[in-house]
Amino acid sequence: MRVKRLLLLLVCLTPLTGSMSAQESGQGVSRIEQDALAANEQGVALVKSAKYEEAVGAFDLAIKLYPRFAIAYNNLGVTYNSLGRHEDAIKVLKRALELAPAYAEAYYNLGVAYQRLGRRRDAIEAYQRAITFKPDFAQAYDRMGIVFEDKGQHKRAIQSYLEAIRIRQNYAEAYNNLGTALVESGQYEQAIEKFERAIKIKPGLAVAYYNIGVVSVRLKRHEVALRQYGLLTSLDSTLAVKLYNEIYDGKVLALRIR
Repeated sequence: MRVKRLLLLLVCLTPLTGSMSAQESGQGVSRIEQDALAANEQGVALVKSAKYEEAVGAFDLAIKLYPRFAIAYNNLGVTYNSLGRHEDAIKVLKRALELAPAYAEAYYNLGVAYQRLGRRRDAIEAYQRAITFKPDFAQAYDRMGIVFEDKGQHKRAIQSYLEAIRIRQNYAEAYNNLGTALVESGQYEQAIEKFERAIKIKPGLAVAYYNIGVVSVRLKRHEVALRQYGLLTSLDSTLAVKLYNEIYDGKVLALRIR
């Protein structure tokens, strides 16, 4: 029975902030470059509205207008990842890194693409590069922990999650993920504490309730598991049904990551 980690496809989508040149920030640019900036911003807005196919067109236009627009390549990579087009994401993200070799967010998004393709070694390397250029990149530590956990390297996963939490103390998803690694290491009580901490930070984090329920079943604390089921019914009916089946039917379930 495995707990569920939280594996958000959380994008490092870059509007007009962060790793960019003076030209990319709109200082002393031509009309064409201004149009490229506008197309990029339109693409960002479309991604935030989950209009990914339309966003691809906007970022493509930005790149056509300004071929050295590293941010637009990064954002196009984010959009391809959201569409499940991970090979395409890798191509454009590598182009972003050719143009901006210290672009931490592009390395992070490259890691996401590799991770989705099951290329774990490449994903870890990309996340490590992201951290090299941005040492306080909590998301990169969290994602790297997930890769280590998938590889069965629970101690390294725990270290990565702890680093993510050290950087961002109220990182609910990382607390949940730390709990899953502790479960896999047989540290059930400590895991429950982490799930509870995640809930305290983010009361609506359904997977943390589910994970407490799963661990409680494993520990034969059925009253606690039923309490989590009751709380889940108003948060995530699918997880509530899964937990209910585990409590009464003994079905083997997986703990939830993102």
